[in-house]
Amino acid sequence: MNSKLLSFLEEIKAQGNMSKAAQALFVTQPYISRVIKNAEVNFGVKLIDRSSHPIQLTYAGERLLAFLQEENRLRANLDREMTHLSQFKYGHLTIASNEVVTNDLYKPVLVRFYNKYPNIHAQITRMTSRDAEKRLLSGTLDFFIGHALQSHKVEYRPIAQLPLVLIIPETSKLYEPGKVFTNYEDLDLTKLSGESFIGTPQEDNYQRLVNSFLNDIGVSAKISIEVPDLHLASDLAIEHVGAIITPEPFANPRRLTDEQKKHINVVKIPTDVLTANFGISFIKNKQTSEPVTDLLNIISEYVEEYIPKR
Repeated sequence: MNSKLLSFLEEIKAQGNMSKAAQALFVTQPYISRVIKNAEVNFGVKLIDRSSHPIQLTYAGERLLAFLQEENRLRANLDREMTHLSQFKYGHLTIASNEVVTNDLYKPVLVRFYNKYPNIHAQITRMTSRDAEKRLLSGTLDFFIGHALQSHKVEYRPIAQLPLVLIIPETSKLYEPGKVFTNYEDLDLTKLSGESFIGTPQEDNYQRLVNSFLNDIGVSAKISIEVPDLHLASDLAIEHVGAIITPEPFANPRRLTDEQKKHINVVKIPTDVLTANFGISFIKNKQTSEPVTDLLNIISEYVEEYIPKR
């Protein structure tokens, strides 16, 4: 009955009309009215304000709807979690990361994990922090590797702070010819105001971090190009298309050709000035099992090799 009541209340709220709600749900209007009336008798409150046009849920109706939606979400998570645990011998893990995680980290983690759990199917994907938070809360994602998320329902296990660098193209007023690396302390970064920057989606937590830092130091950045992936954004900056603040591994000298080094400066940002938080997020009430615990530990261990030492 709860599932029917939930769908009826949701559709009545959306349609503002009992008959239209019935049509949308392929049931009769008297049937919806009877279910709503029985619930009102059971709870002793009015759930629908029938005097308004369009009709609306009462405060009690809104609260009941919110409760039923949460109950439905928890039930879905419970069913998925029980299936997840019962099938771990031949189970499935879905892992996402944002752009700060490179293949250099994934490769050793997956090799070691699959040596121990060869029959567990894992899906690896990339997504923004916002999408990861939605997927975690909906139960369609097991782990997110990257920045801390906002929801209090998500557990975050910090691993490290990722050092960042500023890539300055030769078109910038701050560019110093003949140098690959320049000192942060020697630069007047306010001169970057109005210059072209390469960015990632504005809703991503990493881009928000960068935007906040630039605003704090008085730089009004002009995002000339926005791309979906920090790898691509960093590669464009290395090709001196625009400036960017990016994780240090993306500007590793081993990645740069001699020609690329002639057209950019790389500035190591002091870690006490700015870093990107790096960790693992998962749902707080998630059952802990041996493969899950092992995966968390393996990732934590390999991050020590992945994060550059300053």
